[in-house]
Amino acid sequence: MKKKSNTIKHKVVETLKTIILATMFYVGAALLFLGSGIGRSYMVKQNAQVASKTITVRTADKNKKVKTTYDAKKTKSIDAQEIWRAKQYPAYAIGRMSVPVVNIHNPLFAGFGGHNQNLSYGVVTVVPGRTMGGINNYVLAGHYMGSAGPAILDNLHYMKAGDPIYVTDMHKIYAYQTKSVSYSIKPTQIEVENNQKGKGTITLITCSDFNISRYGYGQHRTVVQGDLIGSLPATKSNLEKTELTDKANQSSIKMVKHTKVLNPFTKKMVTVRKPAQTKIYQNVTYNQIKAVFSVIVAVIVLIRLLFIWIPRKNKIA
Repeated sequence: MKKKSNTIKHKVVETLKTIILATMFYVGAALLFLGSGIGRSYMVKQNAQVASKTITVRTADKNKKVKTTYDAKKTKSIDAQEIWRAKQYPAYAIGRMSVPVVNIHNPLFAGFGGHNQNLSYGVVTVVPGRTMGGINNYVLAGHYMGSAGPAILDNLHYMKAGDPIYVTDMHKIYAYQTKSVSYSIKPTQIEVENNQKGKGTITLITCSDFNISRYGYGQHRTVVQGDLIGSLPATKSNLEKTELTDKANQSSIKMVKHTKVLNPFTKKMVTVRKPAQTKIYQNVTYNQIKAVFSVIVAVIVLIRLLFIWIPRKNKIA
């Protein structure tokens, strides 16, 4: 009886040790992942996907009235602490933007937010008073998070002249055609934000950190500029065609086999690049990574507990 009691006690101790060690491993691995550039990229991508799902015509119109700020000097680089800080405040999306050919899909926000939280959720308008699809330069900016996600404007440097850019306020979809792509713009060269008389244009800005040896870290900007070419009603069909829906991994849904397509905005046949073919890890979300890792740890713990508690037959000598 005493031997049996000792055996049960031993099993309980081993069970507790297994659970404690598994918990420590889980927390430690999670902290390492979230503290890495890859982890931050997936977290921001997840923020964007969650924010995008809240956008409707009604919420977009309502969110345009929310108080925001346009002081770029108060913005911070993205680290785990900044992401968690930003998550304490809601972000109010006013629409969406996409560049399907390079797998860019983001919710769109007015300014940097009342608590400078918006850059942790997506792309923001930089200059107050500018209108989407208007005769002005509609300037948007977003963080460069690395090549893992891709999140926000990570793939901006892959764009080429002629690539279409789409933005929507959920009433209409506005299309712009890329005219120029620059990689060595200094932060002080704010003239890229200026209006061009009588023209509707768009400017997309992010850091040129994709090549630190050449452009330095945070020292230069990638700037894409394009001209307004038309607009369409923001119907469900048109939102899907321009990849402006709330679906994750939109570029993996549609495969264009031909380079000549009908431009619905100009009603002309145009030659376009094929949509970006995403890598497998770029089609994985933060929640999927978390779920898979949790299942793996749980299975390992379960196997260990079965090994502890299930009696094993002694080998006969």
